[in-house]
Amino acid sequence: MTTHRVSKNFLKVLVSPEDPDVDIIAVHGLNPTNTEFHAEATWTVEDKLWLRDFLPPQLPSARVLLFGYNANVAFETSIAGVGEQAINLLNRIASKREEAEERPIVFVAHSLGGIVVKRALVEAKLDDSYKSIREATYGIAFFGTPHQGGNFAKLGDIAASIIRGVLRNPSSTFMEALKKDSLFSDTLVGDFRHQLEDYHVLSFFETLPMGRLGLIVDKKSATLGLAGLRERQIPMDADHTGVCKFESAEGDDYEQVSFNLVQLVKSAVKSAAERARIASLSVPSSRPLSEAVSVDTVTKSLLSHLPYAVDAPFNTYSRQHDPTCLPDTRVDLLREIYTWADGKDGRFIYWLNGLAGTGKSTIARTVARKYFENGQLGASFFFSRGGGDVGHASKFFTTIAVQLARKSQSLQRYIGDAVRKNADIATQSLGDQWRQVVLGPLSKLSGDSYPSSYILVIDALDECDNDEDILTILKLLAEAQTLRTVRLRVLLTSRPEIPIRHGFYQIPETEHQDFVLHHISPSIIDHDITIFLKYNLGLIGQRKPSLSASWPGEETVNQLVQIASGLFIWAATACRFIQDVEKGFLIQNRLAAILQIGNSIVGEQPEKYLNEIYTTVLRHSIPAKGSEEEKEKFLSMLRDILGSIVTLLSPLSIHSLSRLLNFQPGEVDDCLEDLHAILDISRDHTRLLRLHHPSFRDFLLKKDRCNDSNFLVDEKPANETLAARCIQLMSTSLKEDIFGVTIPGTLVVGIKRSRVEQCLPLEVQYACLHWVKHLRRSDAQLQDNDYVHQFLQEHLLHWLEALGWMQRISEGILQIISLESIASVVNCPSLYGFIHDLKRFALYNRVGIQQAPLQVYHSALFFTPVMSIVRRQFSNKMPWWIKRGPEVEANWSATLQTLEGHSDVVLAVAFSPDGKQLASGSGDTTVRIWDAATGATLQTLEGHSHEGHSHSVFAVAFSPDGKQLASSSHDKTVRIWDAATGATLQTLEGHSDSVKAIAFSPDRKQLASGSKDKTVRIWDAATGATLQTLEGHLDLVEAIAFSPDGKQLASGSRDTTVRIWDAATGATLQTLKGHLNLVEAIAFSPDGKQLASGSFDETVRILDAATGATLQTLKGHSDLVMPIAFSPDGKQLASGSSDTTVRIWDAATGATLQTLKGHSDLVLAVAFSPDGKQLASSSFDQTVRIWDAATGATLQTLEGHSDRVSAVAFSPDGKQLASGSADMTVRIWDAATGAMLQTFEANTVLRRLSYSSDGSIVTDCGRLDAISLHKDAASSSFSSPLVSRPVAFRSNIFVQDEWIVHKESRMLWLPPDYRHSHFCSAVYENIVCLGYHSGRVSIFEFLFSH
Repeated sequence: MTTHRVSKNFLKVLVSPEDPDVDIIAVHGLNPTNTEFHAEATWTVEDKLWLRDFLPPQLPSARVLLFGYNANVAFETSIAGVGEQAINLLNRIASKREEAEERPIVFVAHSLGGIVVKRALVEAKLDDSYKSIREATYGIAFFGTPHQGGNFAKLGDIAASIIRGVLRNPSSTFMEALKKDSLFSDTLVGDFRHQLEDYHVLSFFETLPMGRLGLIVDKKSATLGLAGLRERQIPMDADHTGVCKFESAEGDDYEQVSFNLVQLVKSAVKSAAERARIASLSVPSSRPLSEAVSVDTVTKSLLSHLPYAVDAPFNTYSRQHDPTCLPDTRVDLLREIYTWADGKDGRFIYWLNGLAGTGKSTIARTVARKYFENGQLGASFFFSRGGGDVGHASKFFTTIAVQLARKSQSLQRYIGDAVRKNADIATQSLGDQWRQVVLGPLSKLSGDSYPSSYILVIDALDECDNDEDILTILKLLAEAQTLRTVRLRVLLTSRPEIPIRHGFYQIPETEHQDFVLHHISPSIIDHDITIFLKYNLGLIGQRKPSLSASWPGEETVNQLVQIASGLFIWAATACRFIQDVEKGFLIQNRLAAILQIGNSIVGEQPEKYLNEIYTTVLRHSIPAKGSEEEKEKFLSMLRDILGSIVTLLSPLSIHSLSRLLNFQPGEVDDCLEDLHAILDISRDHTRLLRLHHPSFRDFLLKKDRCNDSNFLVDEKPANETLAARCIQLMSTSLKEDIFGVTIPGTLVVGIKRSRVEQCLPLEVQYACLHWVKHLRRSDAQLQDNDYVHQFLQEHLLHWLEALGWMQRISEGILQIISLESIASVVNCPSLYGFIHDLKRFALYNRVGIQQAPLQVYHSALFFTPVMSIVRRQFSNKMPWWIKRGPEVEANWSATLQTLEGHSDVVLAVAFSPDGKQLASGSGDTTVRIWDAATGATLQTLEGHSHEGHSHSVFAVAFSPDGKQLASSSHDKTVRIWDAATGATLQTLEGHSDSVKAIAFSPDRKQLASGSKDKTVRIWDAATGATLQTLEGHLDLVEAIAFSPDGKQLASGSRDTTVRIWDAATGATLQTLKGHLNLVEAIAFSPDGKQLASGSFDETVRILDAATGATLQTLKGHSDLVMPIAFSPDGKQLASGSSDTTVRIWDAATGATLQTLKGHSDLVLAVAFSPDGKQLASSSFDQTVRIWDAATGATLQTLEGHSDRVSAVAFSPDGKQLASGSADMTVRIWDAATGAMLQTFEANTVLRRLSYSSDGSIVTDCGRLDAISLHKDAASSSFSSPLVSRPVAFRSNIFVQDEWIVHKESRMLWLPPDYRHSHFCSAVYENIVCLGYHSGRVSIFEFLFSH
């Protein structure tokens, strides 16, 4: 008998080049055979270890190291064991790198080995002695490492699946350590999360199932979700154990791995070299710089560290399809721009302004292209709001500097010098950046440099997201006039927005000083306003020949400056008001009206003068002609429009505002015709209508500012009007399937934005988003059957659909919550009930509606509880094509809100006795007390600074009077706090391990605690003294509860028992056995006569507290459901489970017909015989069983496979049975006798097989041609490789992720509660069956045509 040496610790060198420039360190996962060769076997196929045999030719300078350790022991002891191996890894790496600590490191890790690497990097950050290892680590290649819970499982459960898939017979302690400890879900995840951005990551994830276990680590779990290029997510055509094994260097999978890994390693080497070069620049050298390293290399390296907006230049890749002007278009305009650009006068900025869509960017690209081709384009920067780096100014000047540096060696050298002298230039002010890396280097160019002028093209400056930055940029660009040896000409395009216009008004003909508004003296302000007024009034005078050349005169300008009182907006409003008329005599009248303001109020605050000019502008808008009745009608309409404009929560165009207010076309435009001085009104009525300055809104809404009742806006009635108009517009505009897409599962991401805007115009979107906000800001009193109630009863689903298409469903839910609070304070019970139910409806179905808005009529209605008001209201909308489905709940569950604030996993929650407060304990070491109604944090009971817990808080409990709060922790202590002040009242010490459970006695005098040390303690809550120590449990105590009279104490443990104790004496009264797994929860009935216990065996038991007898056991399958299959007639359904049983169900009623017991491990596959009389099942126990489907009797037990059997199938005549196994064979059996007829060597693991009509066997790897089977044929082989023929396993209806799909069209979104386990679905014609981890089975029948 051969024995294997047990695995041991080592870090050995596999590949050692003469002068390595990088270390690749491989770390394996679990060890199936617990032998020392597993470290190599993880990466090996047929003696080919790819890290040693395939990789070196591609990375000849890479040293490859292999870490070996006793993985099984490490993971069985969970945190402690993994921590030890992490330190072990660090120590061994340090010893191998003493001579080259700076050499970059790339880790390669498989499965749970990635956990060791992550723990090592966390430890390296905590311990400076390993600092060099952490800093040298550039990247990690993870192969199937679980980082987080997957689509259908918690992270601990995924770890347990890895154990089942890799280890033949995992111990129960192993499973529990992985599933229940915080190794995967708490500490490591939180600690490593803070280092994520330090590394580059390759995440290779499996796409093939591991037999009926399914995908062990799915994409969601195996990827980290890092931003940008920090992580590459790469699918592999392999299962969990094969994801890092490769037969040949020519295989597709290896090529994919090597390509990405080689890129990662080369980037690591390049990054290390660059860091070394940069470091050398700061070290004094005795040699000239030219001798130490070339100037070009240094400069390029320095420039590469300047922040650069990749999408800014006109010819960047992302803009390559943007057009330029066509020949013979814009001829005169372009000629004018080219004449200016080539000129030598002082007009160094050319501002091309225009409304949206007028072609500014096209002209800018045309000019940029011309001067790029003749070598005179210095730089270009095309702004785009919301476009990332091109949406703000932080990289504006550094991006220009990088482009300029490419124009000449001289500029490159001068800009490089500037960066070397100012290493933190990227963090300095815009002014410093401009002067040091743009203006300064340009000024150093000699007079004979070529070219003698550079063109700078800046497009869409108005789309920069900060108005002050826009003003600053314009002021700084003005300094370009100081250049003497080279000219800088700036072509700037934008809309005529206020900040840019004001910025241009402030640019003098000579160099302008830095301008900070809140620092400037009044005399400078008056000086600027004087220049502004002279310029603008001079422009008006030039356009009106009837005005004299000296108009308006020096004295008038001085009067206007005094009236402005330092307010630039006053001067701007005055100029706009004056120029807003055509005839010269009207201009004089308006100027006189403004001057009159100075005579009517003297010595007042500046705001008063602003109020008066607003009043003057408004009064001049009233028609001079017409009856009083007509004037009053005009004023009423004007108040309505202005009230809406200043009350709107986001701007609308004139066209949209007209529709929202239900005005006739042209009425809004007519009313606002003379208000251009205070409103930015475009001739294009689809452009947004904006205030020139927010001070006008304050003026209209405040009585102390607006003293004319004709214009004063009462804010609350204005909001109520807008709310009513929003509801009216939605009622006439919204409808079911407003986009006409018809397919229920049409995704939002597949709809073009232009389609959304076409079907949901701006005003309709506004109404959908803001109607509740306007209602809340009004004094409206909601009533049953009012217009709000009627709108919801008729158009609720239409509204939610629209929000879905707008991708704003979450904002809609906030509106619903707000609406509920409005209804809760008035007497409208029917409306309030509807809104409350609506809130539950929207919250439960949010994700489905977000993905596919039409699901509001399908999935949302179908899966909503039967008694839901919304479901009953819209019962006529229920999807007709669902003939039957699983029974849904009668009423909503109790989830009301989500409280956020903890920085780590929340491990415990408890309500105060009056229900007004909620306590929570967390892995972040804190306890929080919340206001249960509002979600506000009332107290945060913190760590060391407040004498708090130093580790995760596992349990919290209020005292019966709510005045005290107890918490227990991993730090072995129990603390009692004052719930009002947060002060620590008692610290109870005595347990020797984590305290998992606590409970106050009904009289609050005692406190009980259960611990990982296997004991229960009863404490005096006042003094902290230990009253009783209860011993008897054989494992961690998970739950405790006092009886209602306080005389008994119950405890539940991981030892699978429940114990009832005498609280006074500590004596054991009952030891209740029956659960098959740890007992997680216990509770006494109100009368104390019964005790309920909940267990990880997925059962709830109701026990007689006096006798210990089991009264009820509520269960179906007791563990996750694995395979399921319909009988040939579709009337029965078979399911196999991890609980080792097979169940046969009535597919019509869901009743259990048979429970088949016999397998000793989880069931992986089931299949009915063609006549439905027999059922075959295969298991992890390496056997196949044939059962009588009617009686449940075992007919045959087929033994012969040497590994798990993952697939079974009957032949068409039912006489033979085929089975596929992880032992890489397919076996053919006589179904009547159980005799083995034939064995096929597959040379691969087969996970799926079936018989075709011709008797050949179809597998997931191809088709085995029909072979004449006879008793003498003992063994055959597949042709090598398998004859590959495409096999279609999918019918017209199938389940894909969270969707039921019909003919490639998504039809029904499945809420989380109704999503099946991996690979646990079956289809028979129009019937779909789903199996769940809980043991539940759902059956759907659809009315789809074939």
